[in-house]
Amino acid sequence: MKGYNDNYGKPKSEYLVKLAEMDDKQLRNECDQMIWLSAYASNNPRSDYHWQCDACYDECKNREKVYIYEQSHKYLSSSV
Repeated sequence: MKGYNDNYGKPKSEYLVKLAEMDDKQLRNECDQMIWLSAYASNNPRSDYHWQCDACYDECKNREKVYIYEQSHKYLSSSV
């Protein structure tokens, strides 16, 4: 089903598993990257980076460590 695949046909669940397997430092780096890429792709609402950014937030929330995502967002916002 297309709704469960990314724009390259890969299952979105693969990315979610990848996030779940990351340690906190790796997740922080992924949050940095996806927040930046999602903002960069703001002119393309279908970009995979938007749902991947959301998935990073969700993973932080699942770990009860939303501060990881918030630190990334604050860091990237202050560097503009």
